[in-house]
Amino acid sequence: MAWRTISIENPGHLSLKDNKLQIAQRQTVALPLEDIDTLIVDDPSVTLTAKILLGLAQFGVNVILCNELHLPAALILPYSQASRGSKYARAQIATSSPLKKQLWRKNIIQKINNQADVLAVLGHTEASKQLQTLARTVRSGDVGNNESIAASLYFNTLLGDATRRQPLWFNSALNYAYAIVRGSLARALAGRGLICELGIHHHSELNQYNLADDLIEAFRPLVDYYVVRQVAPRHLGDEYDSTLTKEDRHLLLDILNQYATILDKRYSIKHLTEKVAESLVGAFLDDNPDTLILPALDKG
Repeated sequence: MAWRTISIENPGHLSLKDNKLQIAQRQTVALPLEDIDTLIVDDPSVTLTAKILLGLAQFGVNVILCNELHLPAALILPYSQASRGSKYARAQIATSSPLKKQLWRKNIIQKINNQADVLAVLGHTEASKQLQTLARTVRSGDVGNNESIAASLYFNTLLGDATRRQPLWFNSALNYAYAIVRGSLARALAGRGLICELGIHHHSELNQYNLADDLIEAFRPLVDYYVVRQVAPRHLGDEYDSTLTKEDRHLLLDILNQYATILDKRYSIKHLTEKVAESLVGAFLDDNPDTLILPALDKG
């Protein structure tokens, strides 16, 4: 299984040779494509060709392009390589509205429970209990908008600001790490032949990754917790600074290697994106929301 997350942060040229990615900067480094899980091009001056993108796609590499602010701006995914992709896509297209609403309900319940666990671990017991109550009352399709109510309480408690506008660096860190997890989810879904544009809840015509944006909801609190523990201590007193340092970004790249649980077993978040995508295929085929499994905070 591919395991490397590679970030190109300085000008250079990328090429392919013998199924290896050649990175030419002051020196040339060669990395086997089969080892690369995600390639992040973090400098807009890096040059690469369509041939390289094709080679990366053939090996299932996730490619993320960043803008001048070092924030993810584009995601390039391998096209479906699933042997039964058309079968799974047909099941997805045929999914009934009631099943979509139940799948979304399950996502939101898990997201709110994960938010509650984050606050509990951080010592916010009362707010955690309120979130648990909200999770128990989520209805089909979340018609009561419990997700929004929970988010307001959660971020007010976590940050003292439900808008996430302050501290600014925190929002930048979250968006960076969310994008990495989103890319891993999108790749896992596309690799199984599912149509990422067709979400169970998100349905923007301008969004190619609606389905990944559905499934990322339960992962978001796991990202929040990692940022609070690993990045926040580096920014004490920087409430109004939105700049992420190179060291911050290196820490955030490691998000896929962090652990969470599913059915009380520990896995890396990268592995969990695969398991969640596989279970969603099962939910479509079984016409059963209970087949979907979602991640939980590792409190160990």
